[in-house]
Amino acid sequence: MEYLKSLIKSFFTLNKNEQKGIVIMFVLIFLLSILNFLIPEFNFQKETDFSEFKSQIREFRNKRDVYKDSLNLRHKQEKGKLSFEEANKLLKPFEFNPSTLDEFSYLKMGFSQKQYRTIKKYLDKGGRFYEKEDFKKIYCISDAEYEVVKPYIILEKYEVDNKPIKSKKKKDEPKNESPALVKYVLTEINSADSILLANNLKIKPYLIKRLIKYRSLLGGFYDSGQLLEVYGFPEYYFNTIKNYIEVDTTFISQIDINSVEFKTLLKHPYFDYQTTKLIFTARNEDVGFENFKDLLNKTDISDSLAVKMKHYLYFGRPK
Repeated sequence: MEYLKSLIKSFFTLNKNEQKGIVIMFVLIFLLSILNFLIPEFNFQKETDFSEFKSQIREFRNKRDVYKDSLNLRHKQEKGKLSFEEANKLLKPFEFNPSTLDEFSYLKMGFSQKQYRTIKKYLDKGGRFYEKEDFKKIYCISDAEYEVVKPYIILEKYEVDNKPIKSKKKKDEPKNESPALVKYVLTEINSADSILLANNLKIKPYLIKRLIKYRSLLGGFYDSGQLLEVYGFPEYYFNTIKNYIEVDTTFISQIDINSVEFKTLLKHPYFDYQTTKLIFTARNEDVGFENFKDLLNKTDISDSLAVKMKHYLYFGRPK
């Protein structure tokens, strides 16, 4: 009590300005105390809504996944290994003539630039699309892609009738020579060198180069019709010389399927990665293959492919 009296007495001993300062200070302390008590009652901070941000993240991830899928499909497309479902997803076909369609339209349909360049080279070298199936012979066009676009392929009447285009006929056929006057000589194509192929069958040098390279990759031909698998080999010219072609299958280099290495088999035109993997998986699970029938039973390889590959395999003692 005495202490309080002393404070009051001290207060009145101050001058007026000092007294006002002390009063103002106490008033401010009081007001700040009130504010400190009342502020928590008012929620001025709004809760942040992250829903839009989360939506943008999901959209970005979806686009990223679509982009990754697209890159994967493009990679498989370049390798000619698309499944029908993948080809149907990638391609947006419309009616077209493969002989006249421009680059922009090929790309718009879903084909790659590499595929367009291959088709263009085929046409520039004198290739023709006489039938819809001819489009399938372009080595970078997978069977699945062909099946997707097949209903949309439109050919001109002169192409359907197998009438060569004048401007390209001069490039592929000998000038100033009548077919009746050209003399062809019966030739065995597995042993013939470039000189014989040129002199006896009148095959163009660029086609001879491709033919010999493909023959080497195969290990030899078992049928004359395999010449049509050579890139850019004109069907009309094959029909002209086919009666002068002999095939001696004893020249074929066969592969021991029970000892061949993965990379070696993969280099053969008839053994793509999927087929090679099937064969090696089956071979590793067992002691090898006894014969061709045993290979088919263990790998489930299609009949159409089996007809081709059987000429290039032999079955040595399993390791």
